Amino acid sequence: MIDWSERYRTLDTPWNLGGPHPDLVRRLQMSEPGPRDGFRDALVAGCGHGHDALALAAAGFVVTAVDIVHDLRDELEERLAALGGRFVITDALALEGEMFDVVFDHTFFCAIDPAMRADWGAMIRRVLRPGGLLASIVYPFSKPMEEGGPPWGMSRDAIESALGTGFEVLADEPVVEKGHQTWPERWLVMRRA
Repeated sequence: MIDWSERYRTLDTPWNLGGPHPDLVRRLQMSEPGPRDGFRDALVAGCGHGHDALALAAAGFVVTAVDIVHDLRDELEERLAALGGRFVITDALALEGEMFDVVFDHTFFCAIDPAMRADWGAMIRRVLRPGGLLASIVYPFSKPMEEGGPPWGMSRDAIESALGTGFEVLADEPVVEKGHQTWPERWLVMRRA
């Protein structure tokens, strides 16, 4: 089992870009579906330092950012609250009871043990409203699983397998503003039926 608190304390977080993913920023500026289109409540599970959660909140989403690492509270809680969001310390895979219009995943799916991906899919089905959007930076795209992780290799097929039926792919394209340099990245958006 990975000690996430220790990894954050020792700065062993190779997925951390030090800011929001550049392609997310670009898409928010381009008026991708957002609060004005009825997509208001957003979840960022496994938010880490919260860079992407803060960018979504600054764009007008009401963001719930979730992470299991208690040490992130001081860094993120007040900043997110100032933008109308909230930070929750819990196991994101156990979330239930609250529904969201958008779930954004940048480095959560690739961080969890591949054996837990079905749990991730079950969580998405519990918290994403019908008609809601799952938006994901698929990273590291095409990394062979035998190279280990985290981050573990990720693909559209792996996400679809974890989710099961009832999701329609709206976009699957290379990111324009690359954030990670080691592996390719893709922008994937799926709508729940």
